[in-house]
Amino acid sequence: MPNFLLPFKEGRSSDSRFSPTSIFASSIIMGIFLSIQTQLMTLLGLIGLVLFFGTLARTRWRVVFSLAARFEIVILFWVLLLPFFYGSTVILSISVPWGQLIAYQEGLEFGILIGFRIFGLITMFLAALSHMSLAEFIGALRTLKIPTFILGSLMIMLRYIPLFVEERQRMQEAQQLRGFEKGERLGRIRSLGFLVGSIIDRAMDRSISVYESMTLRGFGHGMFIVGVKPKRNDLLLFLSLFILTLILFNQQILGVLFG
Repeated sequence: MPNFLLPFKEGRSSDSRFSPTSIFASSIIMGIFLSIQTQLMTLLGLIGLVLFFGTLARTRWRVVFSLAARFEIVILFWVLLLPFFYGSTVILSISVPWGQLIAYQEGLEFGILIGFRIFGLITMFLAALSHMSLAEFIGALRTLKIPTFILGSLMIMLRYIPLFVEERQRMQEAQQLRGFEKGERLGRIRSLGFLVGSIIDRAMDRSISVYESMTLRGFGHGMFIVGVKPKRNDLLLFLSLFILTLILFNQQILGVLFG
């Protein structure tokens, strides 16, 4: 399945020791842990656990990190922007035509914390999804009682947004070969408008064909993907999360008592 936004395994099923439902549910729990951390070292420790256990589970890190790198601009945005809007301890002052641009230490620390949170969440969810196929992912959502109309829209989005992007790239390359970059600004605007209009027109034609084919296959008369049954090893996974919860909870209590 090369044309998906997420790193699903190819084929109908994976050979994971845990059920897709438990993997997805445990990633949500772990994501909550990452989101509520206020100590950078604890956050880095949790990210280290994700990387360690992901390596033991033979996660395809090359695929995961290549997709996570696309969100790099979001992480850099928080790290570089927050120091100029939050804090009281000045660490840098730059003279600009409209005044002083001041960076604060508290904002920098908070931006780094937010950046590592985003990195940890994206990496963890991509790693979790890389251990299941698309059918298993939809089955896990089905087990978690997600409405069927959301699942149908999600399947279409995951399949056809990458095709839409590829279509735009092919048409843009074709326009560049025909002098798109060498024309005047007004000509470039017209060419860009023709490009967008053609993509929308092709997308509409394709959506009609997809709708008709899915209707002939019984779409709208029930969800053909059923829920995923749990496995015995799921108990071990949730027991590990329970132990981790106790450790983090006790750590916070000790920090309040002795901090």
